[in-house]
Amino acid sequence: MSRRVALTGVAVSAVVLAVTTPMMAGSAATVPPSAGGCSATAHIDSAWGSGPTGGEIVTVTVVNTSAKAAATWTVSWTLGSGQRIVSAWNATVSTSGSTATAVNAGYNGSLNPGASTTFGMQLAGTGPAPVLSCGNDAAPPASGSPSVTPPAGADVAVTAADNGTTITLFVGQTLGVALPADYRPPTVSGVALAQQSSTGGYPTGQPVSALYRAVAAGTSDLTSQTDNACHYTTPPCAAPVALWLVHVNVLSAPSGTGQTVTVTQTDNARTVALRVGDTLEVSLPSMYTPPTVAPSGPLVRSDLTGGYPTGQPLLVRYVAVAAGQADVSTISDGGCLHLPTPCPSPQVRWVVHVTVTA
Repeated sequence: MSRRVALTGVAVSAVVLAVTTPMMAGSAATVPPSAGGCSATAHIDSAWGSGPTGGEIVTVTVVNTSAKAAATWTVSWTLGSGQRIVSAWNATVSTSGSTATAVNAGYNGSLNPGASTTFGMQLAGTGPAPVLSCGNDAAPPASGSPSVTPPAGADVAVTAADNGTTITLFVGQTLGVALPADYRPPTVSGVALAQQSSTGGYPTGQPVSALYRAVAAGTSDLTSQTDNACHYTTPPCAAPVALWLVHVNVLSAPSGTGQTVTVTQTDNARTVALRVGDTLEVSLPSMYTPPTVAPSGPLVRSDLTGGYPTGQPLLVRYVAVAAGQADVSTISDGGCLHLPTPCPSPQVRWVVHVTVTA
C-alpha cells in the first residue's frame, strides 16, 4: 500500500474567449494534443449582436491527452480588446491583464487518460473562438501557460484546487502553496504556521510559490483571492474575484505508540485495518513514485525516503491520527516514459485501502 502525502489542489478558473470580429454561433477552435498532456476546445453555442456590444455563450471541452491520470487542469488564452467575462460555470474565471486563466473546479479536475470535462461561460463581445493553452498535473503545462508548481521540499502541497479543504500537519512539517499569478500572496492567521518564503502573485505576473512551517500545535488559516488591474480603474471593471481558503490543523509530533503494519508490492488492492496511533509502513521498489493520500484524511505522513526517480527503494510511514477511511496509492514510472517518443513500458498502479478505528 502506498501513497505520498501530496496536496493538490484548490480553487478553479474558467476559460474565456478572445474576440475581435463577429462570427456565427456554432464555430469552434480545437487545440491539438499538447506536450502538457491536455487539449482544450472552445465552442460558441450562441452569439448575438456584434463587436463589444454583442455577446456569446461558450462551452469549453478539456481532454486529458496524457497516458497518466490527472487531478488538476489549467487553461489559458489571450483576451480580445474590450472582451469581458460576464459569468462562468463549472470553473472560476480569473484574468491578469490580457491573459485569462481557467482552473478546474473541485469536482471536475480528475480525468483518466482520454477522459474529458466541460465548463461554460457568457462573454460580453463577439468574435472567433480563441486558441487555448492547456496543461495538467499529468505533465507540465503547455508553453504559453506559466507553470504553477509547489515549492521544492514541501512535505505537503496545496494548490487552487484545494480551496475549502482542511490539512493536517505535524510540528516541524512544511506546507507548500502554489497558486496562479492572478492570486495575491497568501496571508496566514493563527500561531500554528510560520512563513518561510513567498514569491510571485498579483501584481508581479508570476505564479505564487510560498512555503510555511508548522511551528506549534494549533490551527491556522491560509487565505488569498484573485485580483485584476481593472479593479482599480475609474470606473472599476466587473471581473469576478475568486476567494481561496485552506484550514490547517497542526498536531504534536507523532509518538508511534501503536503497532506498525507494513505493506509491500504484494499487498496491492488489499484492505488494511488500523487503530488511531498505529503506523502504516509502505515498502515498495524504487520504480514507484512517492504515494499520495488525502491530506484531510485519517493518515498523516511522518517520513518518506526513496522512490522514483531517486533509484532507492521507496519507504513511507503514515501515522493514523483519526478514525476514517483513506486510499494510499502510487504508480510505477521510468525515465523512458518521459522521452520525446515514450517507451511502451506499461505503468503499474498500486493501492491499499485503509480503515482506521478509534
